[in-house]
Amino acid sequence: PCRPAPALDVDWQSNTIFASCSTDMCIHVCRLGCDRPVKTFQGHTNEVNAIKWDPSGMLLASCSDDMTLKIWSMKQDTCVHDLQAHSKEIYTIKWSPTGPATSNPNSNIMLASASFDSTVRLWDVERGVCVHTLTKHQEPVYSVAFSPDGKYLASGSFDKCVHI
Repeated sequence: PCRPAPALDVDWQSNTIFASCSTDMCIHVCRLGCDRPVKTFQGHTNEVNAIKWDPSGMLLASCSDDMTLKIWSMKQDTCVHDLQAHSKEIYTIKWSPTGPATSNPNSNIMLASASFDSTVRLWDVERGVCVHTLTKHQEPVYSVAFSPDGKYLASGSFDKCVHI
């Protein structure tokens, strides 16, 4: 389906369901073969830069130029966490490969956020709190990635550095 505004990110939940976000501040959850979104989440006050499904496919994280990170519940059809700590736009996010529905079920699921404020933050999603702030970068952070076991986090920045 086409969007009324530029799409900034798309993420698949399954082989038939995906979500997209855009400059219109909306997140649409779509099913293949359907002309209209099955769900639309609204709550950001600026463009939504990235969306990512958690490993269980029941939570959808989004980040925005409004400096917030939101966790949306497919079961409750609403925002269950509105996380604020960054001082500039949040460019991207990544779920850890830990917690229920992963090969590392005994570790808590975490979410990493990368921001133009030069920080990476680690969030405990169950409690809805920032548990670590990584401050080694000197410029905006554009990417984050967890190692397959969830023990390491890499981040890449405009400062030409990758930190582990």
